[in-house]
Amino acid sequence: MTTVHPHSQARVVIAGARFAGLEAVLALRAFAAGAVDLRVLSPHAQFVYTPAATGELFRLIPRTRWPLGGLIERAGARLVPAALEAIEAAKRRIITSDGQMIEYDYAIVAVGGRAEAWLDAPGVTFTGPDDVPSMGRALDEVVVRVESGQRVRLAFVVPPGVGWVIPAYELALMARRYLNERAVGDRAQLMVVTSEDLPLGVFGQHAAQTVSEALVAANIALHAGAIVQGWAEGRLRIVPDRSVEVDVVIALPMIRGPRVPGIAQTPTGFVDADPDGRVRGERPVFVAGDAGPFPVKQGGLACQQADRVAAAICADLGIPTPEIPAWPVMRGLLWTADGDYFLRRDLAGGRDESLGTVSLETALWWPPGKVAGRFLAPFLQEFELRELVDIPAPGTPQRR
Repeated sequence: MTTVHPHSQARVVIAGARFAGLEAVLALRAFAAGAVDLRVLSPHAQFVYTPAATGELFRLIPRTRWPLGGLIERAGARLVPAALEAIEAAKRRIITSDGQMIEYDYAIVAVGGRAEAWLDAPGVTFTGPDDVPSMGRALDEVVVRVESGQRVRLAFVVPPGVGWVIPAYELALMARRYLNERAVGDRAQLMVVTSEDLPLGVFGQHAAQTVSEALVAANIALHAGAIVQGWAEGRLRIVPDRSVEVDVVIALPMIRGPRVPGIAQTPTGFVDADPDGRVRGERPVFVAGDAGPFPVKQGGLACQQADRVAAAICADLGIPTPEIPAWPVMRGLLWTADGDYFLRRDLAGGRDESLGTVSLETALWWPPGKVAGRFLAPFLQEFELRELVDIPAPGTPQRR
């Protein structure tokens, strides 16, 4: 049913300017053209391409930062330089961190999750670009200790419930090359300790086998199905009664919900919403990205959620949109020291890639970045509003 608004344009306020927030702006601009007035809340001056952080120590990285105001303006929206404080759903207004009250016809919560350290151990919790210097110092300390005659055990740890695990494998595989280039060799024992049953098992059996073989080739031990409780006296304690000797830990963070006051939340603080992103009990309020309840937290999935939210808003306004798939396709680019792996899997199953597709260095989508957003990926490449394109895996028939 079409919702009638008293304004010439529906006022859409998007809280957050990460992947989901920017994709929502671009999708609404593409689908609804002049029917929406778009405002974006963010306290940040820059848009940071955070997935590239794992490679900053090890390889040449293309541009990773853009002035946020310029991006928002080019995307067709207005930037409000403030953070989301609360939502007063009954009054259809957002309260900002500096006390503004912004009325909306539709609101999209795209503030992301909160990355938290959870393991008290010597080393680094790697949350993104801010932790790259600490990661470098940790690896250089390993080199110094090995050169002094010590044998050092370095673990890359995936906690239970983490939203995205590729960074652990990237850091481990590229760290091995980093240490080898400094003549440390196998005197530094590397391992991945993960709560997953299979390494990158969310991408399917083929991906798990590929990553397992890459770890073996790099002489990196794997401890899978290992739920870590803590670290003490040189050991990681693993449920129920196991332990692994470890000297230095590079851990991925726990992802917690943003706990937005005024709207429904899950027990862990994520915004509670239906599969289309509509917040429980609040028809004009949506969530997209890591702030929502979907268990896998990744930029490309956030973009797909934003597309579905944009389509739902357009449906309310009586605006036809292209068909948006009911279930997301997960696309991941795994950087290693010996080549890059493109991973793709349909999370709902029932398509060619439902068992998982892996391609070494041959792109499975275009533009071939770490985050595959329908509109955002081409936009950041400065191809104005062209769409992401899937590419058939090598050796597979073209879909009709």
